[in-house]
Amino acid sequence: MPRDRVMIPAAARWMTESGAQLAHLQQAWTTGTLAEVPIGRLWDIVRITDRLGRMTLARAAALGAPIGPVLEVPARGVVEVVVPPGTAAAWPALPWTTAAASGHLICPVPPMHRAGGRGRAPRHWLVPPVGPHLATDPDALCESVAAELLHRAIAAELLRHDTYAHPDTAAKGNAR
Repeated sequence: MPRDRVMIPAAARWMTESGAQLAHLQQAWTTGTLAEVPIGRLWDIVRITDRLGRMTLARAAALGAPIGPVLEVPARGVVEVVVPPGTAAAWPALPWTTAAASGHLICPVPPMHRAGGRGRAPRHWLVPPVGPHLATDPDALCESVAAELLHRAIAAELLRHDTYAHPDTAAKGNAR
């Protein structure tokens, strides 16, 4: 197996415990292809559009929330966040998000991630499955998505109504 595709025991264990076959992982990663890992046994997935997802994850991390494995999928414009099982059933209908409790997570060999710029790989780990957290806290993720959506809505409203009057100028009838 090439050096850039070394199988990390912790990641392989996480994936096999999720239902993937070790031989399948080894074959896929040895040939430089992606491996399918079942969703729904040990974890669900929340998909968030790329920019919203990145801002959400930064917000959740700043609050001290545990962040588990996260894949970026540039071709689909999303990040896929691993969350505890049962999250998909309870995930609210937030814009630009979906949740899945079945299917497959299509995984590159961990910790394949981009060093900078747009990655060339069809998928890459923003947070590989080798850290201390096996899933992202779903409540913190949901709250961070909602907070980021609210932040965006307020900013858009202020831009749309360029009539926000500063208290110092409102009395004079001047809007900025």
